[in-house]
Amino acid sequence: MKTENPRTFGETTRNLRKQRGEPLRVVAAAVEIDSTLLSKIERGERFPTEAQIAKFAEYFGIPQEELAAKAIADRIVSEYGHQSATLQAIKIVKEHMASYSGEHE
Repeated sequence: MKTENPRTFGETTRNLRKQRGEPLRVVAAAVEIDSTLLSKIERGERFPTEAQIAKFAEYFGIPQEELAAKAIADRIVSEYGHQSATLQAIKIVKEHMASYSGEHE
């Protein structure tokens, strides 16, 4: 288990919650969801909505974009898995995004 550099949205929120010593119910109430849903999000069994991501970011005081990126990555991996085509697709998306935003590598 990766604890120092959590890669998923769930790992990140679980680590932040545990660093604060807060039970599920406290964080769940703060982001206006129930404890069961928070538990599923932390285990990667459910994905947060955009509104929930914003509430987590505000509650934990971290950039919303950082959490949103982790949630998007979780969805990609969940949908397409760890296959070479997924990595190729991510590279294509990166190229498209770079040309769209005017960035160059």
